[in-house]
Amino acid sequence: MNISWKILLLIIGVASLTIRTLLDSDFGRGTLLYILVPFVISLVLAFFTKSSENSALHYRYLNHLRIATIIFFATSIVLFEGFVCVLMFMPIYYFFVSLGFFFAWLTRDRSEESKDKSLDNIVRVSVVPVLIFMLVSEGLIPNTTVERTGSATYVADSPLSIAQLQSNMAKPIEFGSERHWFLQLFPMPDAVAAGSLNSGDVHTVHFTYKRWFFTNVHKGEMHVKIAKVTPEHVRTEITRNDSYLANYMDIGGTDIRFTPLPGGGTRVALTVRYERLLDPSWYFGPMQKVAAKQSAKQFLRDIIFRHPVEEAQDGI
Repeated sequence: MNISWKILLLIIGVASLTIRTLLDSDFGRGTLLYILVPFVISLVLAFFTKSSENSALHYRYLNHLRIATIIFFATSIVLFEGFVCVLMFMPIYYFFVSLGFFFAWLTRDRSEESKDKSLDNIVRVSVVPVLIFMLVSEGLIPNTTVERTGSATYVADSPLSIAQLQSNMAKPIEFGSERHWFLQLFPMPDAVAAGSLNSGDVHTVHFTYKRWFFTNVHKGEMHVKIAKVTPEHVRTEITRNDSYLANYMDIGGTDIRFTPLPGGGTRVALTVRYERLLDPSWYFGPMQKVAAKQSAKQFLRDIIFRHPVEEAQDGI
């Protein structure tokens, strides 16, 4: 492994304390945690790892990733983070660990080249820190914060009338087993206290999440207020959300619009309103967009339509 266990344990300990400090601060959902920490871990590994000049670059890189993976999972266990957090963190962690290895390779190997290339070497080595600084700056202050509010819409057609669809929304809810692969990472509701569709009513959704499949149980509720009910539009607002989902995005509510089709049936456009809590936006933004849209699809299928759905080709 080319690194002593004492140093490895020291890195794990320091990384755990650093991450715990960030998680307990205002920066626990931002770029300091998701970009700077893995990059610095990679630089520390490159400094302490002994490498032979005869070792191929790809071998050194794989060895670097192997040690970084040990630190990643050991830190997760020490902090007792859930498997959802681990899975969401893995891609961006490996990306910046790889970027750190690339930077260490530039500084270690390029320094031995001839002096006539020294300016070129300085430029190459300087690019990575500047890039990291630019990426880490996102979200730290208002001027570097990318717009957090967003929405995702799913449009589908049903042979049922508006009255039938809204009647379905007032019935007891049973979620189907079919889910998008990304949504399968997150817990399904245990129970839903509903049974009406009147303006002002509040539906309570109960969640139970076991962070490590069988232990570290987190229970929470999501309160869904029926804010507006008309034949053409139903609007909901989330008035309370202390479920595990609230760690990743702030769901504001939904807008459900019903449009009669000329040949019979109804077109329904369901929009999920949310606010992104995690940075960087280029990583978590698309991820949360997919989650919101697929959640809208499941909401349509299991609660409003109660039959299979397909996205309307000319939908918005």
